[in-house]
Amino acid sequence: MCATATAFAAPPATPFDAQAVLEQQKTIRADIDAGKGAYGKLNPATRQEVRERQDKLSKLLENRRYEDLSQAEQDQARVDMAWIEYAGKTDDDRLVCERVRTVGSNRVERICKTVAQRREEKKSNKDNADRALQNRNLSPCGPEGCS
Repeated sequence: MCATATAFAAPPATPFDAQAVLEQQKTIRADIDAGKGAYGKLNPATRQEVRERQDKLSKLLENRRYEDLSQAEQDQARVDMAWIEYAGKTDDDRLVCERVRTVGSNRVERICKTVAQRREEKKSNKDNADRALQNRNLSPCGPEGCS
């Protein structure tokens, strides 16, 4: 029974470079302050929450290495980093997956694209269809020719 419990335990978390995280947070803070990028477009409440989490993360990581953090501090740092990263995601970054059956086959394939990719593909398909309609022969005669 004990052997199966350890088999299902969560894998150890990958260490991160605390100083690289702090540099990344400085870049994000600059985007917020300048009002540019995905973080510059956040609503005021979310922007404030990002700043508060960044301040907390900075206090935790300042002049420390990953190895210096307790397990609880590592977990808290990961939660804050994930929250900040998610806050900067726009709907265009969201990944949407669908199951598509291949033409001429019963095989089902899972295709994942971002919302932006799907929108661009839809626009491209519409443009191609419009172009094909404009370029077709509008002659009243059939394929055999006019009589």
